Amino acid sequence: MDRISATGTCVLCDRPLPSGGGTEPHIGFCPNCAAELGMIPAEDVLGLTREDLDLLPFGFVTVDSEGIVEAFNAFESQLSGLQAARVMGRNFFRDVAPCTAVKEFEGRFRGMVERGEPGMDRFRYLFRFTSGERLVQITMTYLPDKKKGVLIVRNLDRA
Repeated sequence: MDRISATGTCVLCDRPLPSGGGTEPHIGFCPNCAAELGMIPAEDVLGLTREDLDLLPFGFVTVDSEGIVEAFNAFESQLSGLQAARVMGRNFFRDVAPCTAVKEFEGRFRGMVERGEPGMDRFRYLFRFTSGERLVQITMTYLPDKKKGVLIVRNLDRA
């Protein structure tokens, strides 16, 4: 379940990230995925600006160790039907997406926080929105040194 190496893995394809000379893990894209996204050089996703996050072709949400939303990009707003201004500062698992307040989702995040170690998990999840159900792939990452979790949400429903 906790699949993060000393240098980290790509949040999209699981390829190892090139070492930046440091020893702490980071969250980012491998050079191949960065090139596909038009991001050269590959960057740590936590270093992207709000404008850059809004250009990503997938949902991007950051939460603190308590689950409070710190970032919510345009793709995620479109997917969920929720405006970023409405969700910022609210608990993702309780207030924003209560369908995630289950062991299979929030429980994974809480486990990472409790272990206090960098972690990454990827799984499929069925979101139940007022507009209908959406099958997504979640890449959930937690970095204890930053007390921050990142949720990458890729829409698997292409209807």
